[in-house]
Amino acid sequence: MGDELVENYDALLNRLYSKVPAKKHGHERFEMPKVEVIHMGSQTIIRNFREISDKLRRNPEILSRYFLKELATAGNYDPESGILKVNIRVSSKSLNLLLEKFVKSYVICPTCGRPDTVLIKKGKTWILVCEACGAEQPVKPI
Repeated sequence: MGDELVENYDALLNRLYSKVPAKKHGHERFEMPKVEVIHMGSQTIIRNFREISDKLRRNPEILSRYFLKELATAGNYDPESGILKVNIRVSSKSLNLLLEKFVKSYVICPTCGRPDTVLIKKGKTWILVCEACGAEQPVKPI
């Protein structure tokens, strides 16, 4: 009776493992969005700015403030059209590098490496809270 129980257990366990999908490591499902740029004179327009902020799960106002601060220029985000106008001419390569820097600092969890995070402001401190592992990490103010 004991051997029969073990064989039945092993068969059920193998059946279970065949139905469970393999676990993915890191943030493989996260794909870095690319910036779509239009140059108009000395201005740079990021056409897909709202889509980028939605994919990163960040407020477009915070993301635009970060871009403008890092580029040391003025500009404005238009919530109706979802574009960001920057008052200098910037290459798409530079903007994509800036976006990668933002993602590393304000999106990806430094503990588990997953993009499932939220930014919370407590007082004057910004905190990156991971919904996957529960880690909380203070980040540089935006």
